Amino acid sequence: MYNLAQRANAIFAFAMTVQFGLLLSIAISSLYLTSNPIGKVDVRELNIWLYNYDNKETEFAFIEMNLDADLTSLFNWNTKQLFVAVIAEYETKSHDLNQVVLWDSIIQSKEDAHIKEVKVRNEKYDFVDITPKFGEVEAKYSIYWDLMPYVGFLVSGKTESNQTISFPAPDNN
Repeated sequence: MYNLAQRANAIFAFAMTVQFGLLLSIAISSLYLTSNPIGKVDVRELNIWLYNYDNKETEFAFIEMNLDADLTSLFNWNTKQLFVAVIAEYETKSHDLNQVVLWDSIIQSKEDAHIKEVKVRNEKYDFVDITPKFGEVEAKYSIYWDLMPYVGFLVSGKTESNQTISFPAPDNN
C-alpha cells in the first residue's frame, strides 16, 4: 500500500505536469495572436552643435519631436509590459547601420499604451556618432517595441517611418 508521502509526491508531480503543459500552451498560443501597432515620429527640429569631447571636436545632435503611437493591440492576456524606444537609423561611410536611442519608456498597462507626446527632446541619451562627425547624412526615425510576456518568448517589432531628415551643418555655439 502507498504511504502518505508517495501519494503526495504523485499528486504534486501530476499537478506540475499539468501546470507546465498549460504554460507551454499559453506560450505557443500567444505567438498566433495578431496585433497592428501604429506609430509616427514627427521630427520638429534637429540641430547639430560642436563640443569638445575626449579632446576632439565632436558633433552632438539635439532633436525635438512629436510622438503618436497606438500600441494597445499588443496587449493581451499574456502581456506583462512593453519596452518602447524611438531610434534614429542612418548610414555613414564607415558604418553601414548606425542606431541611436533617443527616447524610451516602459508601458505596463493597456491604458498607457496610447502614446501622445509633444515636444520630446533627447535629454536622457546623447545623440552622437561613433565618429566625431555626422557628415550631413539622412536619418530615419522609428518606434521600436519589445513585448515582454508573462510566459513565453520575447517579441520585438517596429513601426516604420517614411520620414527621413538630413543632419544639418553644425551650429557654432
